[in-house]
Amino acid sequence: MSKRRPTLRADSLGVTYVVTHPEFNSVKVGYTHSGSARFRDLRKLGWRDFGVLVVATHRLARDIEQATLLQIRCRHLVPVHLTAGLMPFGWTETISASLLSPLAVWDLVCEEAAWAHLAPSVTRPPDRRRNNGGIPPRRRSGDTLPYALIARTQARLERTAEKKD
Repeated sequence: MSKRRPTLRADSLGVTYVVTHPEFNSVKVGYTHSGSARFRDLRKLGWRDFGVLVVATHRLARDIEQATLLQIRCRHLVPVHLTAGLMPFGWTETISASLLSPLAVWDLVCEEAAWAHLAPSVTRPPDRRRNNGGIPPRRRSGDTLPYALIARTQARLERTAEKKD
């Protein structure tokens, strides 16, 4: 019997979360995938859920968490709060609740999620419409996203610049 860790599917749902610890007066932002035991493990250590954001993919959840941490460390200049001894996993994502409230951290998560969803690199989660057996797969209405307004504007500007040359 193999004891391999299950591999994470690229299309599994991601979760970005904010939890608090009243005794440490600490806030933690993190990410995981749906079905993970991370919340159970955090609750055993005394952490309480504050906010949970479910997103389309695990990678998107990680991107939101990393962007939030970048904002916390660089824009708000809030250092790491707990040590590895107090927090066995994820101690680098902890923040003092005295310096940044849980609500402020949750607002940053929501803001970064909005920016991530507006990014041109974000596409729809895989919905298996392209695996329809055709070689090449048959294209149907709705297989591609409509072009964003800024992309259409940029393409128009590039076309007019080529005509002037």
